[in-house]
Order: sequence, then C-alpha cells, then structure tokens
Amino acid sequence: MSQENVEIVRAAFDAWNRGDHDAVLRLWDEEAEFYPLRAQLEGRAYYGRDGLRRFIVELAEEWEEVRFEVGEIRDAGEQMVGFGRFRARGKASGVELDVPLGLVGVVRDKKVVYSRFFSDPAEALSAA
Repeated sequence: MSQENVEIVRAAFDAWNRGDHDAVLRLWDEEAEFYPLRAQLEGRAYYGRDGLRRFIVELAEEWEEVRFEVGEIRDAGEQMVGFGRFRARGKASGVELDVPLGLVGVVRDKKVVYSRFFSDPAEALSAA
C-alpha cells in the first residue's frame, strides 16, 4: 500500500462527507466490490459504480445525514484497514446512530476496487 492509496481512500470519504457523490464515483472502479454494513445484514453486495449509485440512493431514502469519519488507516499488505465511526440520523424517526466502523479496502490504479465495512474494528483488523 502506498501513501497515495491512503490519500485516495481519504479523498473518497471526504467527498462523501461533503455530499460530493460524483467525486466518490470518480474514485470507484467500474467493477469494484462494496460490502457496507447493510449489505452484510441483507446478504448482498454492491458492484461497480452502478452499485455504489444504488447504495447512495438507498441511504438517502432512509437517512437524513450520513457521515463516515475515518481516522486511522493502516497498511496491511495489499489491503488497508481503517478505523472510525459511522454517524447517521434517520429521516423519519430522527434516531441518531454513532457506531464504531472498521473497513478493509483495496486500491488499484488509483481506484477503489474493494471495500468492506465492519461494525467491530477488531474484525476489520482480523479480516485484513
């Protein structure tokens, strides 16, 4: 993993948190695999930019505000592992979530090709 790959991942989260989903999509590979927390609960992943677009729409239907606050990102060979928080506020309920977040990611050719989120950061570390 290079520092450039870390910066690409940080740029994707920063763009998301600014609401610039087009910038996130530009950093996403056409054939990327994405396993957010909800995908793991539902038993399905999101694939490519179309899958990420679908994820964005689905989140917007349920959540008024969504932030991925990733602090530390560690080198794990070909993968990287990150730690942070998932924060969201329900659209209808107003309920606020603030849960730990772990992630494993892979960047190739300046594009995210794999991303998997974990509700337990220790699980992300073990998976990497």
